[in-house]
Amino acid sequence: MSGPDDGRPAIRSRLLPILVVAALLAASGCSTYGAPSEADSALPSQAEAADRYASLETLNATVTTVQTRNNNTMTTVAQKRLRLDPWAYRDRVLAVQRTEGAREPLVSEGGFVVVNESRFVYFDPASEQVTRATIRGSTDSEESPFPRLVNAARSGQPVTRPTTTPGVSSLPRVPVETGSEEDGNGSTSYREGTVSVTYTGTEMVDGRAAYRLELTPNSAEMSLESQTLWLDTEYLYPVKRHTRFTAHGDDYEYTVTFRNVTFNPSFEPGTFRVSADDVPASASEVQFREYDSAAAMADAVDVPVPEPTVPEGFSLESATHRTANPELVSLRYERPNGDDTIRIFVFGSATNDTSGTPVEIGPYEARRSQTNDTTSIEWVADGYTFRVEGQVDVDTLTRVARSVVDTT
Repeated sequence: MSGPDDGRPAIRSRLLPILVVAALLAASGCSTYGAPSEADSALPSQAEAADRYASLETLNATVTTVQTRNNNTMTTVAQKRLRLDPWAYRDRVLAVQRTEGAREPLVSEGGFVVVNESRFVYFDPASEQVTRATIRGSTDSEESPFPRLVNAARSGQPVTRPTTTPGVSSLPRVPVETGSEEDGNGSTSYREGTVSVTYTGTEMVDGRAAYRLELTPNSAEMSLESQTLWLDTEYLYPVKRHTRFTAHGDDYEYTVTFRNVTFNPSFEPGTFRVSADDVPASASEVQFREYDSAAAMADAVDVPVPEPTVPEGFSLESATHRTANPELVSLRYERPNGDDTIRIFVFGSATNDTSGTPVEIGPYEARRSQTNDTTSIEWVADGYTFRVEGQVDVDTLTRVARSVVDTT
């Protein structure tokens, strides 16, 4: 979305999301206490801001991310190498600290995450697993939001900044811990809307001058509660951000800080590829593959793939197969421009979970449970574990679960 006619933000290539990842988040948002005239005199025009951002190709930094979910905190320190176009990054995790009750990190200390235009690979030393997923590329493009937010601060006009998930950057959504509460940001419902942006002055972040922008939602229905961005004055890149939001009844807070930043460094060829030397020979491998339809996945895998009947307005967003840990197929249905999702999982092994309320799903005794606004129904049949979950009423979810039984 562009601002007034004084220029357009730089265009960057974009990766299509494929399911859900992990763990670094930050959204879009806004606030209003600072006169537009002050911003006019201090901030660059949108055209100049776009030019500064367009001059940034790569960066290298030590990134500290403090993630809090319902008062449980995890702090991750990583060495990041980032290329903006075509978008790619490589993180080496230097340290992880977390409180009791915080979710496990995607990658423990000593592991790495590598993303390029076609692949997502991460290695976790704690589990000795390397996980690989194919990213389906896109010729679509999107404007950088940062020059546009600067222009919103100058003009005093609210701005819409849609994001698929509240991510630290344009992270592709990758299947991680699919089918559990530990899903990454791709499973986090995030309601969008317009935001107001206020410039509150220039501050130093690790020795670099940065424009501080306060972002505030214009609707109480939005998930975003507040966000502060510190945009490097030379390149308009966020060297720090603090975000608070709610999703599915949970409270989230993220602070991401870039230190020891080098802008436009030269990287060796192969930086954003994973070589055989990067992964121990003893590591086991998990592969993710996404399919265009449930039928295409059913033709390719041995695990049963349901053909559920979903409510009107829902459409299939992803069909994914995981090869191990355990083997799993998953289907994700969403409403356009809504928060409701229905997800169906078929695990390649039977579980003995007896928690929850007993319910009858066809000939099977299932268990129904509730976590915040997500209801799930789970049962075992023919050596497989079936789970249906979503942000819909119990009767609707029960009908979907019975249609799964009818088609497997």
